[in-house]
Amino acid sequence: MDETQRKLSPFLQGALEKDESERSFLERMAVNIYGPILEADEDRNKPAAVLDENYKDFVSTLPADVQLDVDRYLNIFRNDPTPVIEFIDEYKDKGYSDYFKDSKNFTDIADKKDLGRYADYNYLGGGAYDALYRKDDAGDQARKKVMESKFVQLQLGPGHGLYTAARGTAELVASLSDLYLDTETLDNVQRALPEVDLTEVYGDEAGGVAKFTSILTQYGTGFALAQKIAKKLIGKATKNKLAQKTAQKLAKTKAGDKALSLAKFGGYWVLPGFVADTTVSATGQRSVGDVFGDEQGNILEQALATTKLESLEGIKDPKEYAAAVLRNKLKFGTEGTAFLGALTLVGPSLKGASKAVGLASTKVVGPTLTGMSKVLASEKTGLPQTFRAVSKGIDKALTKVGIPDSDLWKFSEYGLNVKTSILRAIDQFSQNFKSGGPFNVQTRNELKKLDGLNKSAKKSTDIFMKDLDRQMYKMAEAGFNDILFNSTTATNALRQWGKVLEYMRGNIKLEQLPKPLQSSSFAIRKLIDDYTTELSPILKTMNVKDDLIKNMGRYLHTSYEIFKNSKYRADKETYQNGIDYFVKLLKSFNKDIAPSEAKLQATALVNRILAIGRAEGSTPAQRLKAIANAAQELKIPKTTFNKFFSDEQYLPDAVAKLLGRVDDPKQIIMDTIVEMAHTANSAKAYREIAEFGMNKFIFPNRQAYLDFARKNGIQSPRDLVEINVSKPYNLDLNKIFKIGKQPMLTLPEIAKAMKDNTLIMDTLLKLPFMKSMLAIKAGVQMNKTVLSLMTQMRNITTAAMFATANGHIGKGASVADNFRILFDDLTGKNKDPQKLKEVLEEALENGAIDSSTIAQELEQLIPELLGPTKTLGGKTIVQGKTSDQILEQLFTRKGALGKVVNKAIESYQLGDNLWKLFGYNYVKSQLTPALRNMDDVKRYFKEVYKYDFKPTRADGTKKTLSDAIKEIAGIEIRDTYPNYSMIPTIVQNVRKFPLVGNFVAFVSEMYRNSFQIVRGALRKMQSTNPYVRQIGARQMIGFTTTVGIATPVALMSAQKMTGITEEMYDAYKNRFAPEYEKASDMMPVTEQKEDRSWKASNLSYLVPYADVTAPFKAGMQTLAEGKDTDQSTALLFARSMKAFVMRGIEAFVSPSIAAETAFELTPNEDLQFRTKAGGLIADIKNDPDWFSKVLYHTYRKVTPTTIRSAEEIIQAIGGDLSKSGVKRDLWDTVTKVFTGFSVQKQDPYQAMRFKIGRYAGEIANARTAFTNDIISAKNLQNDARLISRGLPGETFLKEYEKLQSNNYRIMSEVYKDIQALRILNFTEREIRDLISGRRALSKKDVANVMTGFFVSENIPNFKKDSAVRNAIKNINRELGTEYTVDDFVNRGELNKIRIKYMNIPLGLSDEEREEFLRSTPERKFDIKEPAIEKRMQLIEDQQSKAQPVVPASPFLPDPQIANMFAANVDPITGLTQTETALYSPEEQIIAKRLRT
Repeated sequence: MDETQRKLSPFLQGALEKDESERSFLERMAVNIYGPILEADEDRNKPAAVLDENYKDFVSTLPADVQLDVDRYLNIFRNDPTPVIEFIDEYKDKGYSDYFKDSKNFTDIADKKDLGRYADYNYLGGGAYDALYRKDDAGDQARKKVMESKFVQLQLGPGHGLYTAARGTAELVASLSDLYLDTETLDNVQRALPEVDLTEVYGDEAGGVAKFTSILTQYGTGFALAQKIAKKLIGKATKNKLAQKTAQKLAKTKAGDKALSLAKFGGYWVLPGFVADTTVSATGQRSVGDVFGDEQGNILEQALATTKLESLEGIKDPKEYAAAVLRNKLKFGTEGTAFLGALTLVGPSLKGASKAVGLASTKVVGPTLTGMSKVLASEKTGLPQTFRAVSKGIDKALTKVGIPDSDLWKFSEYGLNVKTSILRAIDQFSQNFKSGGPFNVQTRNELKKLDGLNKSAKKSTDIFMKDLDRQMYKMAEAGFNDILFNSTTATNALRQWGKVLEYMRGNIKLEQLPKPLQSSSFAIRKLIDDYTTELSPILKTMNVKDDLIKNMGRYLHTSYEIFKNSKYRADKETYQNGIDYFVKLLKSFNKDIAPSEAKLQATALVNRILAIGRAEGSTPAQRLKAIANAAQELKIPKTTFNKFFSDEQYLPDAVAKLLGRVDDPKQIIMDTIVEMAHTANSAKAYREIAEFGMNKFIFPNRQAYLDFARKNGIQSPRDLVEINVSKPYNLDLNKIFKIGKQPMLTLPEIAKAMKDNTLIMDTLLKLPFMKSMLAIKAGVQMNKTVLSLMTQMRNITTAAMFATANGHIGKGASVADNFRILFDDLTGKNKDPQKLKEVLEEALENGAIDSSTIAQELEQLIPELLGPTKTLGGKTIVQGKTSDQILEQLFTRKGALGKVVNKAIESYQLGDNLWKLFGYNYVKSQLTPALRNMDDVKRYFKEVYKYDFKPTRADGTKKTLSDAIKEIAGIEIRDTYPNYSMIPTIVQNVRKFPLVGNFVAFVSEMYRNSFQIVRGALRKMQSTNPYVRQIGARQMIGFTTTVGIATPVALMSAQKMTGITEEMYDAYKNRFAPEYEKASDMMPVTEQKEDRSWKASNLSYLVPYADVTAPFKAGMQTLAEGKDTDQSTALLFARSMKAFVMRGIEAFVSPSIAAETAFELTPNEDLQFRTKAGGLIADIKNDPDWFSKVLYHTYRKVTPTTIRSAEEIIQAIGGDLSKSGVKRDLWDTVTKVFTGFSVQKQDPYQAMRFKIGRYAGEIANARTAFTNDIISAKNLQNDARLISRGLPGETFLKEYEKLQSNNYRIMSEVYKDIQALRILNFTEREIRDLISGRRALSKKDVANVMTGFFVSENIPNFKKDSAVRNAIKNINRELGTEYTVDDFVNRGELNKIRIKYMNIPLGLSDEEREEFLRSTPERKFDIKEPAIEKRMQLIEDQQSKAQPVVPASPFLPDPQIANMFAANVDPITGLTQTETALYSPEEQIIAKRLRT
């Protein structure tokens, strides 16, 4: 009886033992029910079939793959192995077998259950079958592979987390029961719910995804449940007090101590955190203290050591065991408390840090900078006079050679003469690189101010709308999950917006709204009223009817997407409903119309309606009227559609949806305010432009233009066009650019820029594949920036450099106050929306904030992704919005992920706004004493901006001094801080091109800002106003310090503190640093370790202006590395210039991260996937696991950096190595993620290992090239011709000398590396072992290259070389000759070449090498001998020091080295063991000579 039957009940067991005829009714029923189950269980546990010894012996001779197949077939056909026997017999007969390719061969003879297994094998494949069915080693290996796949880990992790949470909860209940009720429940619980340790499943180094998702699920589930429990148990008024009291009490226990007193700041969230972690933590898990704690470590490590868990081993008393389990659970709970308490401290700690920064800059840096700027700005130094003289000299020189003002270049037509044509071409080309495009600076500033005013209106509204959202959620008691996932609770909460809209429309009174909604609703209503007041005089001057003006503020109209966005396209269902509506309408008025004709006419009308709706150049009201007229052409009565444009409520529902009617109350309110703001602001801006642009670039008529051309010497004036501005809303602003009925005129490119800003890429984005590619590019960029915690933290800190570069340091503005305002807005803690509006409104209106290049680039990409992708050449390709709906969920607030993305973008914007708001207020504080009246302002504009200040507004009112200062502050921040709205046309096109460019807007702005800072500072330093000169000097000092001085000083200080000398730093950088670090400043942060490595931080990541200096550093680094052997000085400079140019344009022309990934995922001709740098990802031919490697590479490239960072932390905890073989450091990884401050290991040992491999390849290539050239038929034929005339052949001599030269070049590079290793404190033995390790060099080469001398390549034995012999035979056959190898090879001359190259010093220039090639062997040895003695002395010095240091692997332990050095002289060789090991033969001769 088998194991299964032994476990059966006596009744069933007895029934199975009886014959069928002897069983009772109940026994037969039991057997019928359980019999098949028992049979299946018995079959599943049955071992594989076994072959007899003869068959085993034969199978062992078959190929390994066939042996594996046989093992699998024996498992499949375990009941009857006959098919396997026949398969093997066929192998015996034929030497191969295709027996199993056709199941007909064994269907009739195989066991039924075996056939079922074979069918599963055919369907699943070998690997999956092994994992599911086999219980041998092969099955274990297959299951391990399956378990380690990312897909399975993502399934297993959450399941394991839920199980562990349930086990932890059960242990808590059981522990309490054992402790207080004297039960022994805990032991039963742990038997019923045994520990499932993922470390046992995966080991320490695998299963990172499963472990991470398990922890998230376990503790996330516990927190969610605990939060709900806390809500029920704790009264609203006592939440914070009780939680803080509980946290403080727990934090003062032994488990808490000092570091955990953070918990008292946690507020309400701490108690759920404590309850959750205490409840779901389970035995067998490690606490944070177990991982990070160290009683002998730093302060934090010592504090964390207090939560190390007690050992449960050896505790037999149930009560004592339960108490220990509870104490461990409390430690988990305390850690959770501390963590949440620390999270709530993020804001306060950052505020505190910002206060510290402010204090330091105010008390120390600021006064120093002020003193220096006063000195430089003083005319006693002569600097201001010098700058003025230089500026005037340049102007005079340009005038003398006939170069007009650059603003005039655009007016000349091509072809008149070379000079004007060149100037026109320069202007046209440069427009693509100017932030204002074709506009002059004054016009550009006015248009940018317009953008700021519109943003201000939107932001002001958004502030109050967010407050209303919060109040609505609060009233409905909607939690975080409700809001994130749009639960019914959250959706119902937002229905209050319907009432708010009714109030806005005047249908209900303010008092009828719930009280929490009244304040912000009134504020929004006031915004509308204010814009109504502002618009009234504008509308009156444009002859708009009084009744419309009067009711405008009360009329919140329905808006349509198609009028706001010409890229809008209805989804497939809406499009079809529109057609159906018109088909039905046509049939109602024309019953005789054929169905096909009705559908044709209806479809044509729908398409025409959409085309009219998207058409630009008319107002929405005009378009509605045009739509009505179009419908009437279908012979539908006029009364049906003549109400379209008189009252929108009559618009048929199907047509309204077709046009994209907005039904969301929030959107209706926002659209109304945006329309009013845009209309008012555009009207004012256009009037300003029309006024100051008159007879400069805008002309009332052609005669005025000709007068302008004549006055300015323009001999070939271009033609002008009428100005026709866009009409996005119902007010036609074209009247501003008319004198009477006559339109004003301007140049075509200016007219186009005023009407629209369509780019080349906007057209290309209509192609479906382009839009998809752009979506991928946007997604990857989000993952690497706004969705990266590390980058978010780095953004806040590095943005401070924008302030320092402008000299904005010291008194004048508060970083801490700005941070508090912005952080509260981001986290929803702002309690005074009106105050927030007042603070941000001024900066927004002047264009100072909300313009982060990274955040805005991503924000701008999102609506572009939701545009049309349907047309090509006017033809519809795709109808429907499925992809758009997916993108909406991913990138907008309509989906949970979209909400996270948008909040991350807001957070990224905060870091940018923090310092821009500081800079804006700082500039105002600088200008207040400098500009005391409007004359000072006018002079400032003329001297700094080179145009006249306009003292009046568009409505004729005068600007105040305060208004002027705010205007200047806005211009300064726009010009000298990164601003998305200022990026030029060419960069906008690159930004939208999916295949190239990564965050090109930011790099572009770094170049523009640097130029503007320097130019602005120089202009200010020429000012007649001493205060303005001080501002300019301060700006110049700030920029040069930030960009050129701060980094070298920090680097020098770090070198002194760590002991990494400048010589060591340069040696590593010049010889071993990877290419991406060559132009970076790698600041050492640790001392050199025993393995000769150290850690460094890339200062380029901390200084945003590194993109500006990187091209110069790349060029200088190329020069610093020096010439390669055989390279001329001219070529070195050419390489340096190439490095400079390529680094400068790298961000714009290099493949985008998404495109780079796509290229890497495309196999080459060898079916290999390789990285951009050439590293192997996977090999289809030779790697059976290639697909999973490709998937993992994709995952690493496109996954959000925060997820990757979490995985790296888990890998660091497990002690994993990185891909490059470096062990991950836990503290470094955690620091990088949470502070943005990353460190990299500078490892010359590993770098040299890789270089030695490369040198081996170069040596092999040199020898291959030599062989190919000497057996070349063409070369041998030329030699044969020479030999036939009695002359010696040339090929072997020429190619042998070339081989020596190539080898010399390679060995020189190795020698330079050896010299660098010596500087980096490597011993001679370490160097020798390192360069010998990969067998790239022979022992002879190693000994000589370490001495610094070249050993010639030996002359090959050509007579034994079959390739040479065959090549000569082929020549003889073709030419009818009988040459031998000796005819072609002159060994005597070859030997002269060998001797010529022997023993020349390595690393020589062309001239120096030529000198040594002509030297005698005696002279060479005379030079070599001192070098040998010097190296011998070096070895002896290293021996005598005998430092008791244990070098890290791969070097030999010090005791061994010490023993070698201490060995006696061998009487036979006359050498010590060390001398025998390390010296070359020549060095050994000298050593013996010196000893005797």
